[in-house]
Amino acid sequence: MNDRTKIEILREEIVIPQIVQEKADKAYNIIRNEEKGLHNTRKNKTRKILPFVAVAVMMLAGAVTAAGTKWNTGISEKWRVEEQQKESLQEEGAVSFAMQSQTQNGITITAEQSVTDNYSVYLGFRVEGYSSEEGLTLAFEEIQINVDGVDGANYSTGFNDGLANGENSGMTYWVSMTESERGWALGRDIHVEFKNLCGYDNQSGEVDVNSIITGVWKFDWNLRGTDQMREWVLEEPLGDSGAVIRRIELSPASGYVECDWPRQRETRQAVGQDGKITEISRPVKAPRMSGVRLKDGTEYRSLFSGDGSEGYVSSEPESIRYYACRGCERLIDPKQVAAVFFENSNDGGFYEIVLEGD
Repeated sequence: MNDRTKIEILREEIVIPQIVQEKADKAYNIIRNEEKGLHNTRKNKTRKILPFVAVAVMMLAGAVTAAGTKWNTGISEKWRVEEQQKESLQEEGAVSFAMQSQTQNGITITAEQSVTDNYSVYLGFRVEGYSSEEGLTLAFEEIQINVDGVDGANYSTGFNDGLANGENSGMTYWVSMTESERGWALGRDIHVEFKNLCGYDNQSGEVDVNSIITGVWKFDWNLRGTDQMREWVLEEPLGDSGAVIRRIELSPASGYVECDWPRQRETRQAVGQDGKITEISRPVKAPRMSGVRLKDGTEYRSLFSGDGSEGYVSSEPESIRYYACRGCERLIDPKQVAAVFFENSNDGGFYEIVLEGD
């Protein structure tokens, strides 16, 4: 168990006096900076700090398992994570338990955990102390997210329906992010900042000023994750679509595909700014990777419906290599996948690519 894990256990299982918590945080920062090669003063600086933590850690030795395996309800429900999957994902190192709480004006927000793989990041929070009114959709007025100090990641957010069950009940809030650069978030620091919790009128879409609770809640932790994946290099025509599948990558929370797809355009009708119907020309997208069939016969045909991006790998006109990267609607074990489905826009059905290998 590393020092960060010890500190997380303390945060979740007992109430730590503020001065002790500050010393624990300083201990972690010193150790982390040393690992990055910023200084080599561990002996001098941590010896005086870690004893404040050590006594409590020994007292909590029997509670280590419970503290390390408490999953955020929002992540568990939205991405339909089974108990066996939770264990395997933790063993792979895909999960990080942040367990940081902040309270502003009676609202307590806890950053509970993250799940990170090659392309996707899922974040889970708990929000307590807010009473929502009928006809209002709960949301934050502003959200700031950056990874390694860089803004710009595409993300989706939302509150889960209903309340989280258990002793510390409250609403659960999730964030999902998917980018097409392999490993873009693995092992990197994330900063999440929420500003003002409020309700949006379901009819007008405007903020109900009486619902606003002001506050800024800030969280920082490391996106521990897994680079485990299965990869297939192929040269497989996709039925009569004209696409040739070249590469498929599957990770627990995301999928990535590359194919040869000749550039072409289509004309569609759209409503212009003046309200009149106009015709627009746009590139034709390659058939969408939609789902998988597992080795036991289970099919998830709409698996890849999360965040993501797609387009040509190169902007050169002669390039026909096309990519698509999507987050999953549920977490999977890539080793159990036997085939991948692609949408067939011609008849509303699916193309199927059978994957070889154990």
